[in-house]
Amino acid sequence: MSARRRRRWWPWLAGALALAAAGVAVASMRGGGPAPIDPALVVVAKRGDLNVEILETGRIEAREQVELKSKVAGQVAEVLADEGARVTKDQLLLVLDPTDYEREVARAEAELSQAKAAAGYARLVLERRTAGVEANVIPAQELDLAKHDVAAKAISIRVAEVALSAAKDRLRYTKISSPLDGTVIQRNIEPGEVVTPGVESTFDGKALLTVADLSTLVVKVDLNQIDVAKVALGQPATLTLDALPGKTYTAKVTKIAPASVKLTGREVDVFPVEAELTQVDGLIKPGMTADVRIRLESKAGVVSLPIEAVAEDGGKQLVTRVVDGPDGKPTTEKVEVALGARNDREVEILSGVPDGARVLINPPPADQNETKM
Repeated sequence: MSARRRRRWWPWLAGALALAAAGVAVASMRGGGPAPIDPALVVVAKRGDLNVEILETGRIEAREQVELKSKVAGQVAEVLADEGARVTKDQLLLVLDPTDYEREVARAEAELSQAKAAAGYARLVLERRTAGVEANVIPAQELDLAKHDVAAKAISIRVAEVALSAAKDRLRYTKISSPLDGTVIQRNIEPGEVVTPGVESTFDGKALLTVADLSTLVVKVDLNQIDVAKVALGQPATLTLDALPGKTYTAKVTKIAPASVKLTGREVDVFPVEAELTQVDGLIKPGMTADVRIRLESKAGVVSLPIEAVAEDGGKQLVTRVVDGPDGKPTTEKVEVALGARNDREVEILSGVPDGARVLINPPPADQNETKM
């Protein structure tokens, strides 16, 4: 590089160094004074209504929901309803192949006829032996045997009748109907598949069909022993769902478990609580999760602050109040406060901070807001 070109850079370099020095000086001056107050962290104590609530995640379910399973084994001949179909009570939904059960009925009917024929013959023998005893040509012992045979044949008829009734029941169980008016919300079977009776109606343990009355929905939540003690029947609740942003549903507590239950994966016992939705639309569906707020009480005209504005120090509840300093610039001071009712967002201020006071909130460190992997 030539000397002339080097000389052209000196004025620019000198200016840059001067600006850098000025920046360092300013930074030094600022570092010696109080940190500036971020307006985004300033909140105002406000007077209004404070709703004391319990917040828990719940699951939407139909109040009436029935899983249809088979009482008999067999191969599926017909499935007469698809998922989403509206059905009425006693409507036929599924048919198993009845061939084997029709044979059982025919066999039971034949056995009953045979038992009745044997009983008829036993009565005829009894009549003849009765006449023989009266004529003194047959010993009384044979009459006793005839009476016993008639009684035994009568029992055989009863056994055959019970067997026939059971066979007819099994034949009837090959037709599965809806137990209520509702909607088919699950279908886990197709024609040609084989079902097993009892709890496991399919080989993978699922119900054949599930029918639910979607006109009445409930949300189910599991509360701990502290929260459930505050809940009472009839208390209002509000629901918000991630699946339906912007929509809010209302409900009322209709059921509180009288005893705790132990859920798989939970270390402590919980108390199941149900709240029935007061209005239902076609958007909310069973299986959706919801944030449920159960309102315990509503305190009117109280001063409140976000819970992030209150910190505990040495057993005292403190807030950082923003006030104007002697130079007119905002500064902060620690103020002890007395707290009242609270929810998951706000806390009542009984004393220490008046309505309209400016307070600095203390957000948690960034690492506490990061998702833990």
